[in-house]
Amino acid sequence: MAPRTLPSPLCSRRIWLHGLAAAAGAALLPRPARAAEPAREAPRKRILIVGDSMIAGGVGLFLENGLSKTHGYVVRRKGKSSTGLARPDFFSWPKEAQKQVDEFLPDAAVVMFGGNDVQGLRMPDKGWITWPEPEWPEEYARRVNAFADIVAAGGKPLFWIGMPVMRPEKFHTRVQRVNTIYRAEMAIRPGAHFIDIWRLLADDEGNYTDRLDVDGEPGGKNVRVRAGDGIHLSVAGAHHVEAHVRAIVHAVLSGSSADTPVDVAVAGAPPEVTPAG
Repeated sequence: MAPRTLPSPLCSRRIWLHGLAAAAGAALLPRPARAAEPAREAPRKRILIVGDSMIAGGVGLFLENGLSKTHGYVVRRKGKSSTGLARPDFFSWPKEAQKQVDEFLPDAAVVMFGGNDVQGLRMPDKGWITWPEPEWPEEYARRVNAFADIVAAGGKPLFWIGMPVMRPEKFHTRVQRVNTIYRAEMAIRPGAHFIDIWRLLADDEGNYTDRLDVDGEPGGKNVRVRAGDGIHLSVAGAHHVEAHVRAIVHAVLSGSSADTPVDVAVAGAPPEVTPAG
């Protein structure tokens, strides 16, 4: 058997250098791209809508559907007719609101009260502050802010919808007063917006009207926007208000409000408030 020939040191060195060069070249080759991880969808914002019969009825229902189905928000609505902040002995909205917030954990809130609040304020000692005693505005403003602290704590977005123009003269004058309180308190509250709907449902002079041309087109057809009592809204009126409110809410929450006026001036200011009787 022939003797085994070992590779020369020179040959071994060449093989080693070739291997080193090949490894270095492979390191310079582009690596296969990793499959991009799917972007995580941002959590949908949660909106709590609370209020009286306007929220229990058409305005609230249409707003809930519009914000959820059109814009993709997660919405919870709680409305109860004949309620407000004046009579916690009848229905305690602060307690109910705290329950809703604890269960739902909203990112923003929409509130509409006022029609049932232009009366005496029931106090914790079972006494009353009757309308329009000098203490009434201060106490009602305190209740508005205490409620806002519950539904929009820490400066979360809060949208407080004002009362519309009313046909009954006494009611008409009184809701102007509560609108003034809402406007003033929301103006100094971080993250809060007062949504004025007074002129949205009024005629060109700012007065009550049953019918309006709501499509804004010249020569458009007037439709009935108010219910027979001159206080509540028809279906068309509720749709008209909902579209206005929803546009403002979405503009703020989506960050596009720079191009959308989000303030009391959107629908015009109500007439000057006269002393309430």
